[in-house]
Amino acid sequence: MTILVFFWSRTCGHSRRMDSLVDHFMRIHRDDVKLAKVEISERPDLAGRFRIQSAPTLVLLENLVEVERLEGRHTLPAIKAALEPHLDLEPSALPGDLVVA
Repeated sequence: MTILVFFWSRTCGHSRRMDSLVDHFMRIHRDDVKLAKVEISERPDLAGRFRIQSAPTLVLLENLVEVERLEGRHTLPAIKAALEPHLDLEPSALPGDLVVA
């Protein structure tokens, strides 16, 4: 089982901007990966367990083993390029109007 954990913070502007990108990624890959969103101030135990230093952070788990980590704000193409190879998919191109910088 593949799980994407999105560690975010209500007070972080980058987290709020990344939220829509993560949601878009999940719409594309809803059959390939499950999503868990963790607000770090509500679940400091999980943030500590995963050694989260800042929000936003994406952690991709395969059979509960970390296989990829993205810290900080990223674009949708960067998220796709980092995560899709772990889903046995080639990073796919986005239509020009969906590229978010």
